[in-house]
Amino acid sequence: MKRYLKAAFALSFAVLLVWPGCYRPGGPLPEYPHPPAGRSWSEADVDAAVVVEEQTVYSPAPRDNGEPPPECDYIHFLRFRPADGSTLGASDPEIVNPETTDAMLVMLPGILEGANGFEYLGRQLVYIAKRFRGLNLEVWAVERRPNTLEDLSVANYLEGEVEAGRMTVEQAAREAIDYYYLGKEVNGRTFRGWLRDPDVPFLSEFGLKLATEDVFKVIMTMVPDPEVRREKVFVGGHSLGGIMTSMFAGWDLDGDPETLEDAGFANCAGIFGLDTTVTPVSEIVEPVIRQLPQGLQDMLRDITADNYAALVRQLRVDPNSNRILPFPMIDAEAMALLEAVGMMAYYAPDEECTVMREVPFSGSAQMLLRFMHSRDLKTFMDGVPQITDFRYTNEAMLGVVFDDSLAPVGMIQNSMGFLGGGTVVKKEFPASELIRGIPVIGELVGGMLGQGPYYIANDAGPDALHLRQGPLYRWVNFDEVGDASDPNFQDTEGKITYTTAENEVSDIHDVARVIFKGPLNLTEWYFSTRQVVDIVAALFPFAREYGINFLHGDRVAELPKIEFIAEQGVLSGGTFMFFPVPGERKLIKGYNHMDVLTACANAPSRRPNEVIEPLIDFVEENLSGKD
Repeated sequence: MKRYLKAAFALSFAVLLVWPGCYRPGGPLPEYPHPPAGRSWSEADVDAAVVVEEQTVYSPAPRDNGEPPPECDYIHFLRFRPADGSTLGASDPEIVNPETTDAMLVMLPGILEGANGFEYLGRQLVYIAKRFRGLNLEVWAVERRPNTLEDLSVANYLEGEVEAGRMTVEQAAREAIDYYYLGKEVNGRTFRGWLRDPDVPFLSEFGLKLATEDVFKVIMTMVPDPEVRREKVFVGGHSLGGIMTSMFAGWDLDGDPETLEDAGFANCAGIFGLDTTVTPVSEIVEPVIRQLPQGLQDMLRDITADNYAALVRQLRVDPNSNRILPFPMIDAEAMALLEAVGMMAYYAPDEECTVMREVPFSGSAQMLLRFMHSRDLKTFMDGVPQITDFRYTNEAMLGVVFDDSLAPVGMIQNSMGFLGGGTVVKKEFPASELIRGIPVIGELVGGMLGQGPYYIANDAGPDALHLRQGPLYRWVNFDEVGDASDPNFQDTEGKITYTTAENEVSDIHDVARVIFKGPLNLTEWYFSTRQVVDIVAALFPFAREYGINFLHGDRVAELPKIEFIAEQGVLSGGTFMFFPVPGERKLIKGYNHMDVLTACANAPSRRPNEVIEPLIDFVEENLSGKD
């Protein structure tokens, strides 16, 4: 697969160099920001009322194919709870008090996503439920085991130094470069390097069984009484996390279909999905498969007992097999870089982002940035101008790589606002039709593209010989883009509508925090390929031979459920939208794939959050033990 990727890019580059194009500065200028919406409560209010803490549960990792590091023997999860201690266990504060806690929501992250994906949603859920509804909720966001392989030690140390005022965010960013890129010692540690497939033979055993039974372990540890679990525990997830929720609900811990007390559906009161589906039908895997490279898609769609066994055997014995799920250009380095960008945007939003110019990017990281930030195909091929040739504030830099109007990768998109301060033009690359029509390249990245249209800054300087001399681009936040009386955000001449108020729902400050804040992070550096393979295999009888005990898929339909589908997310409009399955499904206009996790909750005059209150309603309506 790796040789295939390298050859594919080399071949495509050679063919495409003949395409016309050059740097042409200028173009329309976005209008001035609108006045921001007022906030009904502050971030500080939520932080004072909600505790977010990392907890662990000891559970030895599989050792059938190599020795995983000791940290892999612990399940990690983020626990969101009221700060008044009202939900703490009377004799053991590390478990929940079943008498005083109204409900517990267990959340499972999407593909390439860690527990911090729920950092904003979890805090706001607990806060709103407590303050406005008089409910004591806890939220538990469960990490998958491969996330324990991430080296966040120095990132977390630097976050603490910035938070304490002992270091500026720019100093912290340079320290991060020293540690993660230049091999220098920081805080007594030296980076071991980005892990590759030969380094992690044990990931061949980190499949669906481990991931699903970890969810059971967390729930049973936190809530020992099965009757309380059936009355008060709700399980749900984002993206792939919805598929994992379905797998949990249909799972049987002991593999005996006649003993139902250990089945997932018998250990929760309801299920929910965040831009995903939670359903018993076999087509649940299709939305996930469509996001993978084409070669892997083909293997999974044609899976049989024999080729499943061959895939697992290859993961075990071939050190160069893709034990880490291969996403074109998106690797551990790229995901770690996002954390640094998020930190700078959070602590110093209006400062110019110059540190990015000092990062010695690898070839894959450079390729990703060019893919994300090229006006046309020629710019992508030539690399002039590059993203680092433009002047962006830290907040604008985050917007460029993470907003649905600028970043072409659908699975990471938020709706956070738009660029301001310089000319902005429509992007011609990567146009979905163009990319998908290019041999090999289309197979590799075509499924990653969002819906568009996309735009890009277009003034890096007066000409290609005088780059980094353009205007300083700033970020126009979601609530500064249009309003009720003037919903369209246009250029100053009113000829181009860049975006609309309906399509902007997430505060970039909140999104920046989700990426890095706390002991865990948003991204998942080392997603196990075995888990995706197992999800497909789970739908076939031979899976039981491998301990994949998805035995009660048909019982998932018995659980109360609610799904929140982003109108502009990666799953909307897919086949699953038309399945006649029970439960409630809400299609939310203007939301993108990540907005179901980050849409602003404290600016109702602009727009109410359309996930939190309905989810609380759903929980209240389905509490089995409610009087």
